Amino acid sequence: MNTTQASTIAYTIACSNLINAGHETPTMREQCAMAPLDAVTWQAALILAGERKLLTSSQTKLAKATGEKTGHINRGLTLASADEAAPYLGRGWHACAGSTVACEAVCVGSKQGQGTLPSSAIARIGRSIVLACFRDRFMSLVIAELTRAERAAARKGWTLAFRTNVATDHWRLAGQLAAMFPGVMFYDYTAITSAVRADDGVVRVYSRKDGRTEKTLDMLRAGHGAAVVFDIPARSKGPLPATWYGFPVIDGDTDDLWPLRAPEGPFVVGLRVKGTRQQIADARRIGFSVAA
Repeated sequence: MNTTQASTIAYTIACSNLINAGHETPTMREQCAMAPLDAVTWQAALILAGERKLLTSSQTKLAKATGEKTGHINRGLTLASADEAAPYLGRGWHACAGSTVACEAVCVGSKQGQGTLPSSAIARIGRSIVLACFRDRFMSLVIAELTRAERAAARKGWTLAFRTNVATDHWRLAGQLAAMFPGVMFYDYTAITSAVRADDGVVRVYSRKDGRTEKTLDMLRAGHGAAVVFDIPARSKGPLPATWYGFPVIDGDTDDLWPLRAPEGPFVVGLRVKGTRQQIADARRIGFSVAA
């Protein structure tokens, strides 16, 4: 344990002690006005106390996939992306082993939309602190929430779908949870080739990053799926190409449950480039997005 992580644990335990003593807990608005360390450790303590949830349901694509049309309830786990939690867990902490500078700059989990809000960042980092520093409690909480969500889906005659990594690439965590919930459809995007090949109950596609077109094609030729961001701004709602290097493309922006639409054999989950005008221009310049 490094000194940064030790300090974070001490602050979180201090907040937990205040909660246990009946101290009035801060609202998210109040947390947003705090010093960053105070805000995220209060969030971690509230999660440990069961007063804040771990699972995500309100993210746009997750919400779009929930309903009679898909027959699924779709949930996810949104943790701190890349090195976002490093100031609280130490310089070595990184949640996305296969990330690049370009993908971190346009990350839909932390650099776009609601993900840019201070409250969203506090929530993500608080969850990551619990995962990193209080793992046993983290696992018991996420298992309890998944159990409730699976039962809620069953009451409707639906299936629970779960994306462990909305903004991260903790692929082993996904496999561990999938082993505990064989009736849940686990799926993910990953930039780690060994994760795509893993036979652990999680359906994954390889996530193409800038400069990795050949590696992406290798994964497709080996029979795997791949996610590719095309230079078509999401706000334009322009059509995706039918194929990419001869491989069929399905629309990954329809909703997040691309496994329900995936054809047999290798395929591409096509995504339209998202972000501000500058982010879109940067994605094009660096090669994060590709020509349609």
